[in-house]
Amino acid sequence: PSLTTDGRPAIGCHTHGDVGILRREARVPLAAGTRLAWCWRLDQLPIDLAEDTLPSHDYLSIAVEFDDGQDLTYYWSAELPVGTVYRCPLPTWKNKETHVVVRSGPAGLGQWHAEERDLHADYRRIIGGPAREVVRVWLIANSLFQRGHGRCEYASIRLINHEGTLEVL
Repeated sequence: PSLTTDGRPAIGCHTHGDVGILRREARVPLAAGTRLAWCWRLDQLPIDLAEDTLPSHDYLSIAVEFDDGQDLTYYWSAELPVGTVYRCPLPTWKNKETHVVVRSGPAGLGQWHAEERDLHADYRRIIGGPAREVVRVWLIANSLFQRGHGRCEYASIRLINHEGTLEVL
């Protein structure tokens, strides 16, 4: 881990023609008001194409896994509009991973951004399954398909609900 400019712990990520996943156990009930909050700075997106096809599925993201095996993957897209939602185009992941675009395009690259998502509302609206608990938070870096470079840092990853805050990083 490194530190942000204001001294918060951060974890850096660099991908180039490879893929990596860092998973962290993080259990909280999936109830009304359960939220994921994080800060990130993307310095370089790993691709300049829309990421929703198999040959262009390179991205940097933060994901939340639920107890039903489903996950929501929040990422910064090179081209797709904010709010775009789609199932993973990879055959082994298409039945369990759903992508959600939270930022798009080059504006804001190189700057820290604070994000927050209502996991309960997103899960109900997007997946609609039987999950009752968040079980893990994932950081995903993929540049396997187009062999590009991606660079980012994550900080202040938290799961928040009416019981309190679970610091993930």
